Amino acid sequence: MASPPPPPPPPPRPLLLTVLPQELVVEILIRLDDLADLARAASACRALRRLITSRAFLRRVHALHPRPLLGLLHLEHHGSRCRFLPAEPPHPSAATAAAVARAFDSDSDSDSSFSFLPGRPGDWRLRDVRHGLAVLSTRHAVTDDGCFSFPDVVVCNPLRRRYARIPPISDDLAAPIRSLGIGVEDFDYLVAPAGREGLSFRVICRPQLPMGCDVTVFVFSSSAVIWRAATLHACAATAQLVSPQYAHGYAYWRLIRSATRLLLLDTRDMDFFFVDFEQRSVPWQAIGEAGEVGRLAMFNIAHANHTVELLSRAIRGSADEHWRHDKTIPLLPGYKWRILKLAEGYLLLQGRILGDGASQFTPGDQLQYFTLDINTFKLERLCASTPQGISYHPQFELYRCFPPPLSFSSI
Repeated sequence: MASPPPPPPPPPRPLLLTVLPQELVVEILIRLDDLADLARAASACRALRRLITSRAFLRRVHALHPRPLLGLLHLEHHGSRCRFLPAEPPHPSAATAAAVARAFDSDSDSDSSFSFLPGRPGDWRLRDVRHGLAVLSTRHAVTDDGCFSFPDVVVCNPLRRRYARIPPISDDLAAPIRSLGIGVEDFDYLVAPAGREGLSFRVICRPQLPMGCDVTVFVFSSSAVIWRAATLHACAATAQLVSPQYAHGYAYWRLIRSATRLLLLDTRDMDFFFVDFEQRSVPWQAIGEAGEVGRLAMFNIAHANHTVELLSRAIRGSADEHWRHDKTIPLLPGYKWRILKLAEGYLLLQGRILGDGASQFTPGDQLQYFTLDINTFKLERLCASTPQGISYHPQFELYRCFPPPLSFSSI
C-alpha cells in the first residue's frame, strides 16, 4: 500500500517588518547607521522598497546623513573616459562605495561610466561633477563660415544611467559671441545643485575667448528651463581666466596674471565682481568653498611641519578685508603631500610615502589619496592607486552622492 503524500510545506512567514505598523517600521529603519544596510533593506521586499524610496522617508534620511563620499572619478584622455576609484576600508563609505563600483562595472564598457549616453564612445567629455550629477559636452566644432558652434550638453546621474539633454543657448543670447567672428578656444562648464532638496540644477558655461574680448557667462536653470547671460566688459584683469569653480551659489575664476584676485559671478543675480586679497609670502594652493556659508576658504601646505593652514574671508566682504586664520591642521608625517583640489566639502590631498631617500616620483610608486573635511577638519584615507606613466598629476573629480535607491532624482 502506497504511503500518503507528505503534507505541503507551511507558507513562508511574512517579514516581521512588513506586519508591524508602518510608523514603527519607519522608526526602526531610520535608526540604521549604515546607508548600505538601508539600501539592502530596500531590496528585501516591495513593501519596504516603497517605504524607503518614498519622498517623506528620503527627506528624513537626507536630514540625518550627510551625502557620502564614495570615491574618485579618474579622468583619462581629456575627460573622454573615466574610471571609478571606490573608497577603501576602513573608510566609513567603503561598503556603499563597493556596491557603487559593482554598478559601474556592470556596464559593458567598464572603463567609462557614461556609455549609456547617445552617440559613440568618446563623443562626450566630462566637464564637472557635483552632488552626484555630471555635466558632459561634445567637442565644439567650426562651421563652414569659420564660426564656432556651441557643444551639445547633457547632465546625467551615472548611477541611475539617466540623462537630460540641455537645450541649446538661444540665438539672441549667443548672437554677441557669434558676431565676433572669431574662434573659441574651449568652454568652461560647471554643474551646481539648486532649489530645495537639490531637485533642480544649474549649468554654467563660459566660452574661452581670445584676450581683449568681453567675458560672457551663460547659466541654465533646470527649473525654469531657460538660459540667462551676463557680460563683463574686457579689461586687463579679464585677459586670462582659469580654474573655474563653484561655491555657495557663485561661479569663480582665478586670474592667471594675478595671484591675489578672483572673478566671481553670482549665479542668482547674474552680476560680476572681483575679490582682492593681500599678497602672501606663501601663495595659496587651493581656494574654494568654506564650511561656513558665504565665505571662501584658502588652503596651504606647510611641508616643514606637515600641516595644512586654513584661512577664510567673506565672499561679499569689503575690498580691504583680510583673510582670517581659522585653523592649522596636522598631516601625517612620512609623506610628500600635494593638494589636488577643493570641492564637495573636502580638500583632496595626494600623499606619496617617502622612502629610500627618493624625492621624485617614479612609475610604480603607490599614491595615497586623503580627504580633509572642511567642516570637521577630519583627515581620512580614501583610496590608493599605482600609476604606471611618468606623470603623477592625474585629474580627479570627487564623487559624493546618495546611491540608489536612497537618492532623489533631478533628471
